[in-house]
Parts: sequence; C-alpha cells; structure tokens
Amino acid sequence: MSPLVSVVIVNRNGIDFVDTCLRSVLNNRYPNFEVIFVDNASSDGSREYVQDIFGNDSRMRFVLNKESVGPAVGRNNGIALSKGEYVAFLDNDTEVDKDWLWELIRVFGSDLTIGSAQSKLLRMEPRDTYDCAGDYLTPFGFLSERARAAKDTGQFDYVADILSAKSAASIVRKDVLNKIGGFDEDFYMYLEETDFSWRVWLVGYRVVFVPKSVVYHAYGTKKKSFQKHYSQHVIRYYGCRNYISTLIKNLEFKNIIRIVPLHIAAWLGLAFMFLAKNKVKDGFLIIKGVWWNALNIGMLLRKHHFLQKNVRKSKDREILGKIMTSNTLSYYLGKGLSYIHGRPY
Repeated sequence: MSPLVSVVIVNRNGIDFVDTCLRSVLNNRYPNFEVIFVDNASSDGSREYVQDIFGNDSRMRFVLNKESVGPAVGRNNGIALSKGEYVAFLDNDTEVDKDWLWELIRVFGSDLTIGSAQSKLLRMEPRDTYDCAGDYLTPFGFLSERARAAKDTGQFDYVADILSAKSAASIVRKDVLNKIGGFDEDFYMYLEETDFSWRVWLVGYRVVFVPKSVVYHAYGTKKKSFQKHYSQHVIRYYGCRNYISTLIKNLEFKNIIRIVPLHIAAWLGLAFMFLAKNKVKDGFLIIKGVWWNALNIGMLLRKHHFLQKNVRKSKDREILGKIMTSNTLSYYLGKGLSYIHGRPY
C-alpha cells in the first residue's frame, strides 16, 4: 500500500492562486494523501473560498489562524495535524504535475539515506524556466542557487545532493521530522527552510533534488512579481538576520569562527553600499539584522549547543564536502548589486 502523505499548504491572501493549486493537488495521481490547508488570517476571501469550494472533500483538513503567524509557524501548525508517513510542503501559488508525489515517494523508496527532497521547481511563466533546483553553500556562508533563472534543457535531470530544499515544493520523512523538530519559529520567514534542511543533514540524512517531480511556481511572474509581493525592507532585515542565525545554529564551533565573521563583514559591506546610494532604510535594516544576532547570541548559542548535543550525527567535513561550492568574485558582486537595485539574482 502506498504510504500516506500529508500535504501542508500555508495560505495568506492567495485568492489569485489557491484554486489552481488545490485542484492540481487533489487531482494528482498519487492515491493516498491528505491536504492540510493552513490559513494565516487571510483578508481577501481566499479562506472562505477554499472552505466553500473544497471543504466537503474528505481529503481536506483545515487550520484557521486568527492572525498572520508567518510561514514557519503556519507549517508547524500543519505538521502538528499531519498523520502521514511523509509531510510535503507547497506554497499556495504552486501547481503540481500529476505525478509529482509518485516521483518523490519512488526516490525515497530507493534510498533510505534520503531524509528530505525538493521537486523540480519551474516558473509558471515561462514554464521552461527554473525557479529553483536547490541550493548549495558557499565558503562565505551564503546560498548559491543551482539553477538561477536558467532555462530547463535537462541539465539538472538527475537526483543530486543539495543543502536545502525550497519549502515551496519539498517533502520530508515524518520520522526524520520527529528527530529534528519543525521549523524554527523565531525565524518567522526567510531561511527557515534552509535551517530546517540543514538539520536533516545534521541528523545523518541527505537532502536531494528530484527532477522527475515537477511543480510550477508563480513567483517572479506577472501575477506575483517580485516587486509587488515582496517587501524589500522585510527581505533586508529577515534575510540578513536569519542567514547569520542559521550559520551560528548549525555549523560546528570551529567553522562558526572561520565563516561567520566573513559573512557578517559581507552584510555590513552591503549595508554601507546602500547608505552610499542614499538608501538609508535598507542599510539600516541590514545593520539591525546583524545587531539582532548580537543581542540574541546567548539564545543562538543555546540552540547551537542543543543541536550539537542532541541532533548532530554527521560532522561538518562530511556535510560540507557534499553541499559546498565555490563562486567567482563576479557572482558575489552580481548578488550584491541585485540587492542594491531591488531585483532577484
């Protein structure tokens, strides 16, 4: 019998997307799944629409939050209700291929060392362009996308180790999830999936990219443009703050000493670039993100100690050897300029 999969979808004002998303999920070919729809106090009618149109489907379950608690807490709400042997995560602006789940479960069945996986995440428009094929880690502690806005020509059509799976289209074994805990709710948003995936590696399992499992994502399209739906100021603060927190939590102490100072220096350099461009708020929010980590270093070190003592089964040298990649100076400059000009890179 096919194992039960719990599909967790967190929604916040997704009226333009939830119908397409849910119809594709409910019509996928995998025979044994439940959908846990978590609504974060939507005000656009999407909560009521989903309850009215899909509420009578026996595979649907609901969590209706009275306030917007963010994606990390929302996913944890869904996990708490899940009954599946696997828990899959989708953003509300996705559309899945009919064999999306089948392909993921096949890969899990073929290799018990795999703890989590990401689908091939393509943009809804054009559908031959990558949104994400997973991330690697750079020596400076930043993520490096394997397929940044690349056209899909089959170049990534193989199962590969990645540092982190994008929660817009990912899945984890429930027994692994029980070992590592859920998403860190202190993150609120941004990098929470990286921190989550890193713990999968720490506990001795692999995170992989599965190209035959295809999901389409509206991110970066006309319906969900980067500028319209993502506050640059929120990204500045949480992006910087949570990057640093992730490194402090998950690296061995010797690698914290080696990587984190360079990482912080890069953020401060970016902040001064913003200030030089008279983008004072952007620069200030990055500095605020760095400062948050300084103020909360005790809490972060306690989390670090807990993970090293109770979760870690694999050494950094084993993990980083599989998921670290080097980038040219032009990559870092391009990334920095993309932040300055407010566009994805």
